[in-house]
Amino acid sequence: MAKVDLTPAFLIHRRTFKDTSLLLDFLTLEHGRIRLVGRGLRNSKTQIQVFQHLKISYSGKGDLKSLTNWEADDIPRQLKGDNLILGMYVNELISRLLHDQDPHFELFEIYKSFVENLATINPLSSHWLLRLFEHNLLQELGYGVDFSQDITGEPIDLSAGYDYQHQGGFVRSVAGKILGKSINQLLINDINNMPDIQQLKVCRDLNRMRLKPLLGDKPLQSRSLFFSK
Repeated sequence: MAKVDLTPAFLIHRRTFKDTSLLLDFLTLEHGRIRLVGRGLRNSKTQIQVFQHLKISYSGKGDLKSLTNWEADDIPRQLKGDNLILGMYVNELISRLLHDQDPHFELFEIYKSFVENLATINPLSSHWLLRLFEHNLLQELGYGVDFSQDITGEPIDLSAGYDYQHQGGFVRSVAGKILGKSINQLLINDINNMPDIQQLKVCRDLNRMRLKPLLGDKPLQSRSLFFSK
């Protein structure tokens, strides 16, 4: 019987399971994305929270193991409004794109930083925070492209325009909508150095193009709440 004690984790999704239990999806530091049964948790007075750093213990045989203990290792984080939807969207991305029990140590820290910042950041900056997370997620999963140079090997010109070529990179173009400056801002990964509103939308569309082949035709439920804007 496998047994894991107090591994760092975030709850990313939960749903009902049988009469009194929950099915719980976690992003863990050491074991990647895992699914556990929380037996009796539907009737528990203390609810396990999303967007809160936890330490969880679990055990069992086979693919579906049981949560045996958990404790909060963080402050409660009550996201509201648009920021709640952004957090739900990121959790759904993780659920869709990560393979079971495939650890991504750096991604765990990137997610931790994302939820900590999302709880305190201003609404406009939260969208830039999301763009950076999407970019880092793609890089960590091995779907990144070179943001320091174009497909010919020339350094990105901050004042030039570019088009994006799937899996190839950036192509300099007179009519290109992606500014070299915005490409560089994604590369340097600085929350405080964000594009203007127009280029922020361009970065959104760029990340959508990069994510689409991975997500397939099945729409994200969280996107329907917000990203049609």
